[in-house]
Amino acid sequence: MRAAAIVRAGDIDAVDCKPTGGEPLIDRFGRRFSYLRVSVTERCHLRCGYCTLAGDKGRDTETLQPTQFDRLLTVFRGLGARHVRFTGGEPLLSAGLNGRIAQARALGYARVSLTTNGHLLARKAAGLAAAGLHDVNVSLDSLDPARFTHMTGGGDLRRVLAGLDAARQVLARVKLNVVLLRDHNLSEWPDLVAFAITHGYDIRFIETMPLGEAGAAAVARSYIGTATIQAQLAQRYQLRPLASAPASGPARRFAVAGSGIEIGFISPLSQEFCASCNRLRLTARGRLVYCLGHTEGLDLRAALDQGLDDESLTALIRRQVTRDKPKGHEFGSGTHAVPVRMMAIGG
Repeated sequence: MRAAAIVRAGDIDAVDCKPTGGEPLIDRFGRRFSYLRVSVTERCHLRCGYCTLAGDKGRDTETLQPTQFDRLLTVFRGLGARHVRFTGGEPLLSAGLNGRIAQARALGYARVSLTTNGHLLARKAAGLAAAGLHDVNVSLDSLDPARFTHMTGGGDLRRVLAGLDAARQVLARVKLNVVLLRDHNLSEWPDLVAFAITHGYDIRFIETMPLGEAGAAAVARSYIGTATIQAQLAQRYQLRPLASAPASGPARRFAVAGSGIEIGFISPLSQEFCASCNRLRLTARGRLVYCLGHTEGLDLRAALDQGLDDESLTALIRRQVTRDKPKGHEFGSGTHAVPVRMMAIGG
């Protein structure tokens, strides 16, 4: 892992921030960035063990203002972003979320998505759909109520299931995210897949990552590669590989014969996908994160406070991403865990 290099707007000579036109954002490795993940809050009312340490409640004291979020959404749309996903923390705790969704649609984002723990989804799904949300990913690591509560640090499975049901009534697509943990939910994949097929939800199995102290501990204690689950699934279901598509993110996708769903595997440790990376992350505090596996970033809040106009912001982002986005995450290099709070980045 390289040493931190947090670029602040005050360090950039205004002369160097002149616009370079409307070309797409492409880094020095030839990767084109069309997918922006935006954390709208660091707060979350759950404490999933692979995400956060006990007692870390998150905070919103330095969160970007709605107008600042909207300006950055505008700038990234001009840089060629077509897909935006709102995350957290828990994004449904953000009072301004529907406004950000509506703004993204107004700016012409082709796809506007959300990732949530689902606890507030039942009463908010209709409003999200009215604002223009296309699809939602819901974390569901267990179907056992007691295990779910333990894994999430107090979650209520009934509320999540009610949220899923509400979402599928009003949104085009609902997907389940399952983080694989050897000592917690490894035996549950048959029930989770059956549940997804019954209700028409796509499902993703995800390897845990060494992000922060909590993530590093989860990898050491509970890591298992997705290949184990894929092999077991192939014995029970006929899986047909689907072509990769930028909109589907890093998942290796398979159609399940006899059903209308997809199963995907996201394998950042066992089968890294850095060469095809098409995404950048904006934290709720306005920091642009190039890669989950590195500490480099760009302080866009400072750039906004400095008064840079949209053309200068565009040029600044283009220059720094082109120069500083790393080739790969280096999770398997034997280095220490990435010193980040997963709750602050949003995955």
